[in-house]
Amino acid sequence: MRAKWPQFFPKELVGFHLQAEPGTPVIDEVIGFLRATGREPNWNYRPQVPNAHPTLYQVRGERVWDPEELNQSEYFELHVTKEICDSKLLPPEGIPEIAFSSYRGSPVGIAVAMSNPICSDAFRKELEAQNFKGLTFRQATIKSRKPENLALWQIWSSITLPPVLTPTVGVDGEPFDPAKSLACYVNDIYFPWQHHYSAAAFKTIGPFDVAISAERWGYGYTHQREPAIIVSRRFREWFMTQKVPVEWWPVALE
Repeated sequence: MRAKWPQFFPKELVGFHLQAEPGTPVIDEVIGFLRATGREPNWNYRPQVPNAHPTLYQVRGERVWDPEELNQSEYFELHVTKEICDSKLLPPEGIPEIAFSSYRGSPVGIAVAMSNPICSDAFRKELEAQNFKGLTFRQATIKSRKPENLALWQIWSSITLPPVLTPTVGVDGEPFDPAKSLACYVNDIYFPWQHHYSAAAFKTIGPFDVAISAERWGYGYTHQREPAIIVSRRFREWFMTQKVPVEWWPVALE
């Protein structure tokens, strides 16, 4: 493969990295090359391979949005990337419990191994001043050996969206069942995920600035998984003025 496609072995990375749009002939060429060696592609997010299926290899794609796509999108999944504390999610509602000694003093960020942002009391007041429709907060539990004057808040919403249109699967690749599945993933080889929603359902809800998904994503029991936080373009424009490390994943309406 290195001899045939040297351009897909960048010096700064380990392994084979094919960058091409879906449908580009080189993708079929690579798959055909691997088929000749007895290997077959796995097009599902789960189950993982090759441990369970030695003749399969996992196909993963990177989803990239250009600036024009970002500017045209109405809604986004919010992903703050700066870690500010350690935390775990408590049953049954998944309220964060934060170790006081781990808090780094930043106004907003995520806890280690969590997805949704936590903010300080001051940052909460700044958010509230913008009158974002649907914005609410859940107070985090502070774990400390002695009383401490610290309030931290999980950014949340009073609006829950309808289920995504994108197929979802559990830990073993089975169709996701809220009552039984120990995980919830988008069955999509591309990452970041893109959540698809009904445009008609969004019209029924009406304009909003912050909402949470009906699904709780990731691995673990329900309280250990987190809904996606979906925000409006107005929320994104304000949040970008705060100079907080963040990624914006556009939501697809169809």
